[in-house]
Amino acid sequence: MEHSKCEAKSHTSYNNSLIESRFKVFLFLIRIGGIPLNMKPVSRLYVVYNVSLIVCFYISNICVGVDTVVHRHQLSLTMKNFRIYLGMLMVTWVHFSVR
Repeated sequence: MEHSKCEAKSHTSYNNSLIESRFKVFLFLIRIGGIPLNMKPVSRLYVVYNVSLIVCFYISNICVGVDTVVHRHQLSLTMKNFRIYLGMLMVTWVHFSVR
């Protein structure tokens, strides 16, 4: 019985400091983007920051999409807005995939 407990524990545990040292920059960027990956419990301030970041991003995404549709007769402005809108849609897709 003791052996099975130790074996199960060894398979589920991993060295978190090794992951932190190898992927320090990437984890930092992902965390700044509002995705809590390999994190300890977060503060209320971080939760407020995360919610406000997500809300502002999606509101901006909707506004750029609406502005693209409203100014569809001005080709140069539409192409500028559409380029930004496509980039924002890719970021949205990554956010949903990682989240």
